[in-house]
Amino acid sequence: MNNKTMDQERSRHEKAAHWCIIMQSGVPTAAEKKGFADWINENPLHLQEYRAVLSLWAEAADYGAALDPSSDVIRLYPAHNGATAKDADGHGGRLSGFFGAMKDRRMAAAFAVIMLVAVAVLSFPPLGGGVLVTQIADNLFGPAVESFQTRKGESRMIALDDGSVIELNTLSKLEIRFSQHERTIMMIEGEAYFDVAKDPQRPFVVRTDKASVQAVGTEFNVRLSPDDLAVTVVEGKVMLRQTKADDGTVAKAWETSLSRNEQAVLSRFDGGADNDPLIRRSDDVPLEKVVSWRQNKLIFEAARLGDVVADFNRYNTMEIILADEDLADLSISGVFDSRDPEAFSHTLEAFAPVEALIFGRSRILIKNIHDNI
Repeated sequence: MNNKTMDQERSRHEKAAHWCIIMQSGVPTAAEKKGFADWINENPLHLQEYRAVLSLWAEAADYGAALDPSSDVIRLYPAHNGATAKDADGHGGRLSGFFGAMKDRRMAAAFAVIMLVAVAVLSFPPLGGGVLVTQIADNLFGPAVESFQTRKGESRMIALDDGSVIELNTLSKLEIRFSQHERTIMMIEGEAYFDVAKDPQRPFVVRTDKASVQAVGTEFNVRLSPDDLAVTVVEGKVMLRQTKADDGTVAKAWETSLSRNEQAVLSRFDGGADNDPLIRRSDDVPLEKVVSWRQNKLIFEAARLGDVVADFNRYNTMEIILADEDLADLSISGVFDSRDPEAFSHTLEAFAPVEALIFGRSRILIKNIHDNI
């Protein structure tokens, strides 16, 4: 390994440590979250490095519980930058007052872990104590809820502070709520792909109004529509469970597990007295088709033109309209660019008895070639 490669690896490690401190030490600002996501997206190795640092962080937590933060941390922190215990945080000993007021030694130990990882393990310049104390104090009141939403034609990658990554498809909305015991995602509408970092002590749960999906470390796709919920596992294993009612009860509890290449589609109601969902399982799902949206592709195999048009209209402001309802039953197969409805309409003209009339950038009218409009 040459010096340049070593320098690059050291730089990645230091930046991963930097982002780990920011993302784990409290509630990051919007600018910090954007910077973190940009850094993750720059290089696939960045996510790998970040997860390695998170693992180191978890190991440090085992030692943090045995520390006396009122002495060890306050002594260690100024020793790194030459400051005294009184001015270590720049606020006249606020660190000492903070630890002195702490009744729960586990919270103090958590702070010790932050400082030890930041200063002793990663040898990274310490953050301002006053800012860090404020961030932790905010966390004591419970995890914040973050909302993410995409518009028509928009997709978004969300890098979470635990190392997990969410890809949000068009016209989708979800909420993120992380606590010490569970990493919770509330899926409100649309579709998302989840690449989950392993943390057996903190399950990763995607909740909808009818079912929840629990994973430890895996990759899976969730698509929520007004009519059904589709869960597809790409790697690993998930557990699909019935969502509890508002009063915490369920009429008839059920659960099912899914592994790689398996899919479960839950219809909202089966019409029975208990309103249980109708579950359709597939054990050999074409994964490329399910997650093709991540590459801006739409893959169809003997699909109804009406359904194909509906999919294109989810991604584009340029709307495709069928002039004749009978056209909706035409069978369509192929791979198309989800962002290019014009190219799709021209392909349709070449293989079906239809004509595409394009009206600027607003709409495309598909009509029977024999009809006069």
